[in-house]
Amino acid sequence: MKVSEASRNWWHEETEGVAFTHALDMRLLHSEQSPFQKIEIYEHETFGKVLTLDDLVQASQADEFMYHEMAVHVPLLGRNWTDVSVLIVGGGDGGILREVLKHDFVTQVKMVEIDERVVELSKEYLEINGDYNDPRAELLITDAAKFMKDARNRGDKFDLIILDLSEPVGPSSSVFTYEFCEDFSNCLTDRGVVLDSDSIFVGKKRAYFLQELCGDKDQNLVSIMQGKKLLPHVSGYRSIVQLYPAAEFGFFLYSKDGHDYSQPVSSHIGRHYNPELHKASFALPTWWREHLGF
Repeated sequence: MKVSEASRNWWHEETEGVAFTHALDMRLLHSEQSPFQKIEIYEHETFGKVLTLDDLVQASQADEFMYHEMAVHVPLLGRNWTDVSVLIVGGGDGGILREVLKHDFVTQVKMVEIDERVVELSKEYLEINGDYNDPRAELLITDAAKFMKDARNRGDKFDLIILDLSEPVGPSSSVFTYEFCEDFSNCLTDRGVVLDSDSIFVGKKRAYFLQELCGDKDQNLVSIMQGKKLLPHVSGYRSIVQLYPAAEFGFFLYSKDGHDYSQPVSSHIGRHYNPELHKASFALPTWWREHLGF
């Protein structure tokens, strides 16, 4: 029997900068306003439980592995590493931590998340998180911008810094700045790499990052890193994440040494990731090269 429009529970994510919306028929399971943001958990018949922050999709049980595996395994398996230290900035759903901890050569992981309720609710409802009790892992509930500033002042260094950030609204707005980019660039080892990511829209005249459309157009981390050369080498690879706006998704690597991460050194197989996909993800469309500077 066809379900009438009136009986559906349509939820919309709006990207006002390009007058774009996508909709999901979902049932609300939990909603609260934390000290930092609105956190909601929905149930979708096909995609399972869905986490949204300030009305923007962060993860669903159905497709979260597409993002988390490509964010982690490309930088970690694109180089022969030993004794790797990882910093996760954000990542409250725990999926990045889960994938990082799969590698024995990772010896230390710090995860910095401002909102403890995101961690708690994600553990309760999504159940996609890594093991916070792993002896290699340390969860720090604090502001990422302050943590990074303090880490820089202490001289702390990391081999891989993963920026698993929500859009530049609410608590994430403090990290979409030149100052934050300068701080994390100074917290990277000489062999290290920073992993950033964003949804991408292509319009008639140019391409747009979701960061630009949700916040200040001058606070796009990719363009800051490309223009200011805080880390001299910037490269990118691509994937899809079906529930993110536009589905087209970009990953960006910032480094000092310009290492080529496009060649996998392991035969690791995930639900999404595999060595063939790893290599193919660095084949960029012409419009990326023309509009995004890659």
